[in-house]
Amino acid sequence: MENFKISDFLQPFILFHLAAIVGLANLWHRRRESRRRLLLITIPYAALTFWCLPWVSYLALGTLEWWYPPLRPRPTDVGAIVVLAGNMLPADAGRRRAELGLTTVSRCRHAIDLYRQGPPLPVLVSGGRLTSNPSDPPSSRLMRDFLVEQGVRPVDIVEEDRSRTTHENAIECGKRLRLREIRKVVLVTDATHMLRAEGTFRRQGIEAIPSACNYRTLGFDRSLLDFLPSPKAALTCQAVWHEWLGIAWYRVRGAL
Repeated sequence: MENFKISDFLQPFILFHLAAIVGLANLWHRRRESRRRLLLITIPYAALTFWCLPWVSYLALGTLEWWYPPLRPRPTDVGAIVVLAGNMLPADAGRRRAELGLTTVSRCRHAIDLYRQGPPLPVLVSGGRLTSNPSDPPSSRLMRDFLVEQGVRPVDIVEEDRSRTTHENAIECGKRLRLREIRKVVLVTDATHMLRAEGTFRRQGIEAIPSACNYRTLGFDRSLLDFLPSPKAALTCQAVWHEWLGIAWYRVRGAL
């Protein structure tokens, strides 16, 4: 059990939840004649509280991540490394030019590690322009520049700058890989995204060996705070829900 401080329990999110629980308990005690109507409030509130628990978010993440344990080392029979773009920070009043977001940087770093594990391979960076600003470069251009800065040879980098979704990633990458007669690749993306990404590449006839990064379920430090509601846990569960909806939608469309 990790050490925790009193201040951890004095966060507004926890205090408001606890106050609501006390208020509901008081209503159940005092208004016995209206308990059926109280269920209309209690059941949704209980479900929301469950949704906001850190241990629940950990299990939710596991439904996506546990399919793909970390890959070590790089397979010797692959023809390329494919890296899918994540987030990008557009140019704005405080940022003179667009930059890679932390998720995309982590994916690129993971690809660099794979690149250095053996003889040089083509590194296919995939991602189009993710903003509405025509002056912002596509994600693939920023990824290429980052890889070159980190020592990847420019001649080994292939850009795919048209895709904006996971399905488009697979279609556009498939075109470039087939031109090079490459049928087997290492696929790099977040662990939570790999289930959908690997399936879309397989649908395009590409054998993609998953090499996920940005894991969030490799360890679980039990703490009393894991049983108290957290806004971070709620956002995590929402992201997992969104990913499973995306998987379901891709199956309906035949993209998986």
